[in-house]
Amino acid sequence: MFYNLICSIIIEIAKGVFAGQIVNDHLNPIHLAIATNGYRIQSQTLHIPDRIGFFSSGPPRLQVYQASMFFLLIMGPCYSIISAAFVVFVVRRNSIKIAAFMLSITVAQTIAIWALVCFDRHRAPGYEWEDWKA
Repeated sequence: MFYNLICSIIIEIAKGVFAGQIVNDHLNPIHLAIATNGYRIQSQTLHIPDRIGFFSSGPPRLQVYQASMFFLLIMGPCYSIISAAFVVFVVRRNSIKIAAFMLSITVAQTIAIWALVCFDRHRAPGYEWEDWKA
């Protein structure tokens, strides 16, 4: 009983995380919650300035957009690290060089995504979001 409840909660969260920015003509509430909590942690706990921080206190539409980009920032390195581990443990021939190359590409990719989000046109003051409602 308890196991089924936990599994159903995890499935619902996964559906919300991998859903789009707009769900049923509303902003994705899970993305919005992640962005709001991410901004709180970034600004109050880590004391990262808004200019270089990943999340902003901007309009909810911007926060949902940033949360969806955050998944790219997290999933890209996870995929690369798993791939590098696969190369090290399965291929084994020149595996350290290949894994180091893959991890350096991962670091570059992470920095590029961070920079794209920090200097994105969506963060500009007065940016007009398109209407998403049908």
